[in-house]
Amino acid sequence: MSREEQLSPAISPAAFDDAVAWAIVALAPNAILLVRPDGTIALANRQAEEMFGYDPDELIGADVDILVPARIRHRHRDHRHAYDHDPRTRPMGSGLDLYASRRDGTSFPVEIALSPLEIEGRVHVVAIVRDIAERIEAQRLLQAAEQELQLLEDRERIARDLHDTVIQRLFAAGMTLQATAAQAPPELGERVGRVIDELDATIRGIRQAIFRLTAHTLDRRSIRRRIVGVVEQEEPALGFAPEVRFEGAIETVDDDRAEELLAVLREALSNVARHARAGAVVIEVTIGEDIVLVVTDDGVGLPADLGPGRGLGNMALRAEALGGTCSIEAVSPRGTTVRWSVPASAGD
Repeated sequence: MSREEQLSPAISPAAFDDAVAWAIVALAPNAILLVRPDGTIALANRQAEEMFGYDPDELIGADVDILVPARIRHRHRDHRHAYDHDPRTRPMGSGLDLYASRRDGTSFPVEIALSPLEIEGRVHVVAIVRDIAERIEAQRLLQAAEQELQLLEDRERIARDLHDTVIQRLFAAGMTLQATAAQAPPELGERVGRVIDELDATIRGIRQAIFRLTAHTLDRRSIRRRIVGVVEQEEPALGFAPEVRFEGAIETVDDDRAEELLAVLREALSNVARHARAGAVVIEVTIGEDIVLVVTDDGVGLPADLGPGRGLGNMALRAEALGGTCSIEAVSPRGTTVRWSVPASAGD
């Protein structure tokens, strides 16, 4: 049996070739358009209709310019006329930033391959269009990730320099001053002592800066990172960046206690922002036999008629539920300290 007989007695070889050609066009993963010399669309496959948002056969006979964003149609006409004078197969993209327009007017980035096709003595153009929006978004995300990685590496380097060089020099200066103060007259020794205190405060501030520089490299589930996250969320309301100090095995806090600690910290900072009119806040988190959170501000202090507000009441209830305590007291010469303490484990 011949090849033609195997196919079907009702389909001629020529018709078979036409059917295969159309099947290839219809099943192609990209949009395919056949454009006449006058710029109207002679053929569009299903992918083209779906890509551009048109109903079946709605593109046939339409001007191809409707698929180009209105703002660049004049340039597209110039490109099309230039192609008519030098028709040749052009690979996708060809170094141009190309955009197409859907029926609803939205535009999206594309790659386009053009090939001339002579039909009945007239040059038509076959356009293969590929939507590259997802690829561009993936490239954007990759670039953003690379930039973030570079930023993190820079932060790590700065943190190492601060710790290994700046803090060590300050320590050395402080020890020299301590030795000098021990041999100096009382009045001079007192002045040197104040300088030493300033150095200690500077070192604490640098340690805080180091932690902020490196906190974002911690695992997102890290309690340290989550604490810093709460503090950063409250900074706009406070109007300044609180100082955070850690002591002990912070990462040993279990999830339940971590959630309570974060809720209390958020409430304490919110109270400072609403009522204290403070210019500074120090947050201390200490882990030992107990989990201790201390939030101290330099605000207006406690009102004379302080009652059991909902915020303070919630903090106390959270402590009591875990077998702990919560207190608030005035600080001299001004300010307030909230102290929240619970056992570090359920067995305590």
